[in-house]
Amino acid sequence: MRVKLSDFKIVPVMDSIKRLDISDEEYFSSKYSNYISNSRLKYINPKEDGSPELYMHPPRFTTQSLKIGSALHGMLLQPDSFTLLPKMNRPTAKLGDVVERVYVLERRDGMDRIDAIKQACNEIGYYVNQIDRKIPMIIEKGTPFWNALDVPRWKSEKKEEILLSDADHDVVTGCLESCYNNKAIMEKLHPTDIFGDPIESYNEIAFFIDFLVTYKGRKCCTLKFKKKADNYTVDVIDKKIVLNDVKTTGKACRWFMNEQFGSLVHYHYYRQLALYLWVLQLYCSNKYGANKNTGWTSECNFLVVQTFPDYESQCYKLNDY
Repeated sequence: MRVKLSDFKIVPVMDSIKRLDISDEEYFSSKYSNYISNSRLKYINPKEDGSPELYMHPPRFTTQSLKIGSALHGMLLQPDSFTLLPKMNRPTAKLGDVVERVYVLERRDGMDRIDAIKQACNEIGYYVNQIDRKIPMIIEKGTPFWNALDVPRWKSEKKEEILLSDADHDVVTGCLESCYNNKAIMEKLHPTDIFGDPIESYNEIAFFIDFLVTYKGRKCCTLKFKKKADNYTVDVIDKKIVLNDVKTTGKACRWFMNEQFGSLVHYHYYRQLALYLWVLQLYCSNKYGANKNTGWTSECNFLVVQTFPDYESQCYKLNDY
């Protein structure tokens, strides 16, 4: 029997929508591990080399670009919750992860340095088969960083500390300065009305919703979806919802929206914002009665900054493309 895609319907369960202001740690915890996210959808998308196998067993990894992006998001969107530590001679890439982990294993767990290095290398996957040969280099590269960490410093009990390599520190501070000086980006993140009063604006808010899947009108399954919006604003006077997403790019900023070579297409960011806006609209429909029939409109923007000098930044309205 041939199954037609048109026989399936995906219907949002309106009373399942939840809006939670939670940390990334809780959002990515096992508590919500049965929820589908946009980042997981790429593992089943054949246009992104996805497959059912990859979707069921998605890989776990981190990259320098992800660390830089996370640091920028924290400092730009949640400055009251995060602080960027000064340069501390932290090595770059996996070596930096290793020496930072060694410091924790030594100071917290009282582990011998050589044993700590071996354990850290195994945990992080750094030259696992050549650890003994790499130990002298790790000690040499790590000592300035360990010494810097041992210097007493002021620590905020209310803020999470962001610790980067010196090179990544320069990138993040360069990106931040560019965004702060970009009037269009700042106006999207901190909008005001015609009287200069602030409009409702929210950062890093998580949403959860169930979707009912039916086949030829019969219930097939329920899909649980989650998202964390970088920033969104709700103008109840002008009846407008604005969704903003912060992106870093290793290419020239002007290429971001290019239909052939840009990140918008390559990383399928349009799917992300389409999904995010849909869920946000459903939430606002519940809370404010916001929909087209009541005169509400919506807007999506990418707030983009390139991660190399001169750290150009731009605000791109998705609805224009």
